[in-house]
Amino acid sequence: MKSVGLFLVMVCAFALAPALANAYVVTFGDSAYYWPGWGPGTDNTDSVGIPTLSGGRAYITGNRLTRLEFDQTTTSSSIWNVLAPGDLFIDFGGDAVWDRFVNLTSWTVSGPTDPPAGAGNYGLYSINLALNAAASNYIMSGSDGTGPWSGYNIRGGHPVGYAGAIDPPNALGQVYFNGWPEYTPQTLYYFDFSSLGGGGIDLGAGWTSFIIGWEPNCANDVIYEKIVAAPVPEPATMLLLGSGLIGLAGLGRKKFFKKG
Repeated sequence: MKSVGLFLVMVCAFALAPALANAYVVTFGDSAYYWPGWGPGTDNTDSVGIPTLSGGRAYITGNRLTRLEFDQTTTSSSIWNVLAPGDLFIDFGGDAVWDRFVNLTSWTVSGPTDPPAGAGNYGLYSINLALNAAASNYIMSGSDGTGPWSGYNIRGGHPVGYAGAIDPPNALGQVYFNGWPEYTPQTLYYFDFSSLGGGGIDLGAGWTSFIIGWEPNCANDVIYEKIVAAPVPEPATMLLLGSGLIGLAGLGRKKFFKKG
């Protein structure tokens, strides 16, 4: 019985902690066919051929984003080599203005010969770019049947990267991306922000939501998803839970001493 009481006291201690720094995972799907204001282009379906991004997970600790994961279900390697990942965009608060981007693109024009980003560290930058800013601010997916994408079925006329000048003073650190092998589809792509100052991207005190935007150079499958903060338990609720656990621990101790 003593071990039971000790266990309950330990559980109580964890319960009274500030929700273990409020660490949790938010699962998101792939509900958008294109970014608002940028569709439908040449095709109004979720996935135009390959790849097939089905959603993923956002890892949050306190007010920091520590990791983003994206699931991809295409397994065939046929013409996979024409794909390359675009830049990752983040919009704090969902106000239709991009606030951060991870620079994965080493190309200025989208096309089937774009070299994909390998595994490694990439720069995170602060920007102030309206979602529906002029196309000249973005690297665009092009138009199906013309230009470098001639002969490929793509979702044309969609942003896939940032075309503006990268201002070094706006560099916020390095982000690890697990890479996009040129000939091998992977089922998981992820960005790890834990090496940034504070252990992740600062979403701001009291944040409630943010939006992520990501797609390949052909924009064949577009991610535009809102991540909503998990509710934080009320202090009174946590105290009530802690009191109850303390009471159970005390009851266990009382029964133990009676038996003695």
